[in-house]
Amino acid sequence: MKYLTTRTPLGLLDGMDRFFNRFYDASPAQVGPDVDVAETKDSYVITGNLPGFTADDVNVRVEGNLLTIEAKILEDVEKKSDDATWHYRERRRGSMSRSFVLPEKVDKNRVEALIKNGVLSVTLNKSAESRSKSITVKSE
Repeated sequence: MKYLTTRTPLGLLDGMDRFFNRFYDASPAQVGPDVDVAETKDSYVITGNLPGFTADDVNVRVEGNLLTIEAKILEDVEKKSDDATWHYRERRRGSMSRSFVLPEKVDKNRVEALIKNGVLSVTLNKSAESRSKSITVKSE
């Protein structure tokens, strides 16, 4: 005897989630924005995508030689009306965090952060003594 299995679109999504989660099982310490890190003559710049986040949602702090970027959204984008039932929710809830060990040559008192159009840029200015400088060679 064969059994009839009912499949719904949401059931298919749940199955896909289970399938991909086996390969991308991330611990909370690994969850955070993807970033690019660049170095200029005077600074390091960390750039990460945080779409939908505002400056109030993001916390950047330096503790010792550790830079931590945290982003939290605690409220839903759209409030559920009394006559609606959510079947699936993925947007704009929760938090993420990412930490970086700072090189000794960073001036921890001159860290700047700016979020614009969903892109966070953290500028870590190098300390004055670590910046390269040109030395004039004298001739006799």
